[in-house]
Amino acid sequence: MRPFPLPTLFVPLLLLAAAHSVSLIFSHRAGDILTVSDRLYLIVPALAALASWQAVRGARDRRLAVWAAVCLTFLAGAEVILVAAYDLQDLRAPDYGVGDALYHAYYLGLVALLLGTRAGPRPPQRERRLTPPEGVLDSLITGVVVAELSWVLGLVPLLADPRTTLLFKSVNVSYVVLDVILLTLALLRLRLGRDHSWPLVAGLLSYVAADLLYLIDGPVRIPVGLTDLLWTWGTVGQAVGFALLVRRPDLTAPTPVAVTLIVRTLPYLAVLTACLILIFNGLSLDLRGRGVVWFTVTVFALVMVRQAYTLVDTGRLNRLLTEQAAQLRGSRDEMEYRALHDSLTGLLNRDGFRQLMQAQTGLRTLLMLDLDGFKPVNDTHGHAAGDRVLRDVARRIHDVSEPWFDAARLGGDEFALLSREPLGAPQVRQVAALLIGRLSEPFEVRGGHMTLGVSVGVAQGEPGVSPDALLGRADAALYLAKRGGGAQLREAEALPDALRPRPDPPGPC
Repeated sequence: MRPFPLPTLFVPLLLLAAAHSVSLIFSHRAGDILTVSDRLYLIVPALAALASWQAVRGARDRRLAVWAAVCLTFLAGAEVILVAAYDLQDLRAPDYGVGDALYHAYYLGLVALLLGTRAGPRPPQRERRLTPPEGVLDSLITGVVVAELSWVLGLVPLLADPRTTLLFKSVNVSYVVLDVILLTLALLRLRLGRDHSWPLVAGLLSYVAADLLYLIDGPVRIPVGLTDLLWTWGTVGQAVGFALLVRRPDLTAPTPVAVTLIVRTLPYLAVLTACLILIFNGLSLDLRGRGVVWFTVTVFALVMVRQAYTLVDTGRLNRLLTEQAAQLRGSRDEMEYRALHDSLTGLLNRDGFRQLMQAQTGLRTLLMLDLDGFKPVNDTHGHAAGDRVLRDVARRIHDVSEPWFDAARLGGDEFALLSREPLGAPQVRQVAALLIGRLSEPFEVRGGHMTLGVSVGVAQGEPGVSPDALLGRADAALYLAKRGGGAQLREAEALPDALRPRPDPPGPC
């Protein structure tokens, strides 16, 4: 079971937000907003700020974490002042007060934070989402349509209301502008990055929706408590999003597929919304104006259908290219495998083993094995039986040596093992003894069984010893083991000087 990925204060924060949501539902059914719901709403931003400060301790970027916590503290302060001092007291707030100043500090702090932080590492090509221009355009499309919706439903009635002051109108317009800027920046971050920005975007989207509903409440009938519900979960989403954004890299995870799909569809929903706004506003025009509106919307719809067809066709071509690329990679990998592996046994061949030796330049141990008595297998039972025996030999060698060595078939009945890490002489002798014992067990051939033996030559390769020199040492040791009767181990260190490989003569000065 995976541990909870957030600091402990986020547990009561989520429970409190859920309790506030339930209280709003029952309050709505009762036809009244209960005092307990208002008090729960008051606690949510304060607890969100405290949870954000707790997230600072485990953050990978403490400066960013402190910045986010300060922003949410500004938000909590604004909510506490406006709700406790005015809403719960049933008093009218001033056109611009301390609460509004804290709101502006919160907004401007978030804008600076989103502009001043990177969106995370770029994903690899096969996981790439959108190029920066595409991400910017899609985010701007969504932001502009949200601004249009706010203008038509909220700002125009507000600006036309003679009962409100210029200061009140300016403050509310600034909130809408800052909401749209924050939403656009958050969407852009989610499109171009790989980090956990999606809870932050969801929180900001909820906050923007709540601000818009609050602005149009009156001309449009809004369900009771819906605005508070969106504000509550908007605050929680921002706190969770920032906590995930600043936490350690080893705890990060990719954005869920469902969230990515929703983000990709937002520009199309935005265009649809813009068309609907155009239609509804065109109803008040004369016949000519309504005709222009409907023809314009029809052209937009046809263009969108054309683009959708292009996207489907492009997606099909991309899938085809991806499949072909995968086939090419598979063919290339298979060719590389065949070039470096023995087709009969599946072990490394001579070329593959030489590459392995060249890659390992440190202290290493080489074992060369040569089967004793293998030639009669081919002479008596045929090459097919000999191939079966060689495959069985390779399997036994692999089973014995796998934890410590990489195995290869150099050709014929000759095999080699190279240690994966430095091994002591006792451990090498133990592995060699196991190989000699395992390969001396009977092999099944057509019509009965045959017993073989194996001679083993061992050489230790110090750093700087070339693969050819190391092979020469092990081959000389193997020669002595064969000359001594086979089925035995000889080490290159114990060779007479006459049988040691001679060093290469020095080159000309």
